This record gives sequence, structure tokens and C-alpha cells, in this order.
Amino acid sequence: MWGLSLLKNALVPAGRKPRRIKFGLYKDIALDLDLRSQTQMLWGLWERETYAFVRAAGANARWLVDIGAGSGEMSLYFLRRSGRIAVIACEPSAGEVEAFRHHLVLNGFSPDACRIVNHCVGTGEDAVRLADLVRPLEGPGFIKIDVDGAEMDVLDSAADVLDTRDVAMLIETHSAELETDCIDWLRQRGFAATVLDNAWWRRILPDGRVIAHNRWLAVRRPAAP
Repeated sequence: MWGLSLLKNALVPAGRKPRRIKFGLYKDIALDLDLRSQTQMLWGLWERETYAFVRAAGANARWLVDIGAGSGEMSLYFLRRSGRIAVIACEPSAGEVEAFRHHLVLNGFSPDACRIVNHCVGTGEDAVRLADLVRPLEGPGFIKIDVDGAEMDVLDSAADVLDTRDVAMLIETHSAELETDCIDWLRQRGFAATVLDNAWWRRILPDGRVIAHNRWLAVRRPAAP
């Protein structure tokens, strides 16, 4: 793998510039990318294991709460869909928020095309509670949670608001214990959670994850009998 990385760095120019994603869920979205570290995003391979679920589970969503929005690719995917959708992008990093606003403009939106919450989501004193974000929203929705180990704190901040809501979720988990705790929390509230494991081909094309346990939960309400 080191050899491939050295070869890529020798062939690929350094530095960020606007590039349009070629394939996958985010196809045609323009992002500032540095190809030395973000080639998989360009070619539609970054977190590709999640794409089918996001397409299917988010197809009828009327709102998105993007927790850990980063520079905004998930929010942009939903904003670019036909039909009106309310997007709330939550990102505590000021630098990432600045990048997201730039990406909104780069893709033909105004910098205020969606609500951006520059705070953590959770139960802490300075955090925004998930319950407060979701409560005013109407109709079916989609929630993405990528918070580097604070998954349960985000879920706990929902209180009982999600218990009867028509919502699908994609939750990135960062330890085996957190994954188990999230599944238990979700099942107690009537959700079905399926583990999306890393693809077999990640042994050949790793995506740079540095912790031993890092995968996703695909969460939906079970179909009525």
C-alpha cells in the first residue's frame, strides 16, 4: 500500500481546487478536493458502501438532519434532488462550515440555502439537542450521524421525539461497544438496524480509516405487516 501511495503522490499534483465528482452518490457535485488525499471522493468510492441505502431510504425524505456535515457532500446530495427539502447541516468546526458555504456557492446555491448549525449535537450544556432540531420538521426524514465516537450522546439527545417518527438514519459507528449500544437504543424504539460492513475490496483500496472498528448502521422503520 505504501508503494501505491508513493506512486500516487508522484503522479498527482498537490493542492486543492474545484473538481466535479465523477461517479457514485455525489456524482456531478463540485467540491474543493486535494487528489493526494481525496481521490476516492473524486471517483465515487468514498464510503461507497452506504450509497445504495442513502438513495433508497432517502428517496421520499422531506427533510435531512446532517450531523457531522463536514464540508457538506451529504447535504448537497439532498439539496440537489428535485422537489423541496429542508436541510439542517450540523458541524462544530468553523473551518468546515466555511468550506461548506463555499461548496454551496460552487454548486449554484446561496450560502444560506440551508440551515447551518455551527454546534455539536448532543446532551451537553453548549450542545444542540436532536429533539429540538427534529420536532418542528414534518413528514418523512433522514438523519446522518458521523460524530467520531459521540453517537450515543446524539441519540440520547433525541429523547422520545424519534419514537413515532417516520425517519431513516445512517449512523457511522466508531467502536464495537458503541455499535451494540446504538443498536439496542434503536431497537427499543422500534427501529431495525442493519450493519453495513466495509467492502471486501477495501483490502486493496483502503479509505484511510485509522481505527479498528469503523462501519455504519442503516436504520429504518420495519414495514408494516
